[in-house]
Amino acid sequence: MNNGKLDLVVEDEEYIAESGDQTPEKNGNGNGNGKCVFDFEKAEKALPSTTIQNEPRVPDMQLGKCRYVRLHDNVNYVAASLILRGEGAATEVLLIQEAKKSCRGKWYMPAGRVEAGETVEEAVIREVLEETGFNCEVVELLSLQVQGSGWYRFAFYCNITGGNLKTVADQESLAAQWFPIADVKSNKISLRGKDFVKLIDEAITYRSQYEKSKIERILPICENVAGLFLEFMIVKHSRDGLRTEVLVHKSIKDETYLKEHEQPFPTVEFGFEYFFAMVVSKCYRHLLEEGANVVFTPSHVVRVKCSPKPMESLAHGISVRVFCQHKQSATKAIIRSPRYHWISVENQETRQLFHMDQKQFRSSLHML
Repeated sequence: MNNGKLDLVVEDEEYIAESGDQTPEKNGNGNGNGKCVFDFEKAEKALPSTTIQNEPRVPDMQLGKCRYVRLHDNVNYVAASLILRGEGAATEVLLIQEAKKSCRGKWYMPAGRVEAGETVEEAVIREVLEETGFNCEVVELLSLQVQGSGWYRFAFYCNITGGNLKTVADQESLAAQWFPIADVKSNKISLRGKDFVKLIDEAITYRSQYEKSKIERILPICENVAGLFLEFMIVKHSRDGLRTEVLVHKSIKDETYLKEHEQPFPTVEFGFEYFFAMVVSKCYRHLLEEGANVVFTPSHVVRVKCSPKPMESLAHGISVRVFCQHKQSATKAIIRSPRYHWISVENQETRQLFHMDQKQFRSSLHML
């Protein structure tokens, strides 16, 4: 890599990591309070021209850095499943009766911790079999819930492929049973918690509107990630829905580059000292002049990379690409850094590949 480019990237990342001001001015060498202000325009002129590349870029923003990420040491992943049967008012959801001492006898969706040495999908298949007696296939990532920066729960829509309903209690669960969704929502069942009820609604919506879609599904990409990363796919739709624009790195000249580039969107690496929601807030202010005034809080996930396999790896980290909807009532967001620009995405196939279309399914994101 060109030494000049590397030095500039490191300088920018160090500023973002160390300064309390996350939105530096575009010009100048100082701001009167002893803090260095990064000169974006000077840096942009010094950067060599960029061509299409399949390798990930150095992150645009740096908010800390993890020396390592290892499952059950500094990060935990939970795999949960939503399984439905029946139609209309007769729709039922498969629940398990908890065997844990803290919630023994309560009912909940099948869920459990991902173990080192297995992928997230392997974990949910194992948990469903252990807790319900059924074999299942993983169809779609319904939701990603994040707490702090080191706890992530993947909730999947799954279908049964075989097996029999569990009838013998063990340490995994006391029993499994199908319940009418109406009963679950009307407090007729003693639940461990109600946090999964909204996931049932998401499962119903997915089943009725998107399950038969041929568009590529959103499932975790099983790839070791050496750290914590967040990608911002900021999308603006015109009021008439005929025009779609997205914020990308300057190396992405037009929409033809999107498919060729592994990391086309603004990306931040962060450490465990920053909560996920805090990272979003800081990066919004760094990327755009008006930050959250023109873009909604990230509502959905469109790509996840994560693999706690193999067990001995120190790269059990995660990379999440979030969907950020530009507010239609606002004028197009003014970009703070010359590193990025808006491009139009007119090809429907490309929009669908990146889950940009307005009526397309996207996995929900819940920052707890």
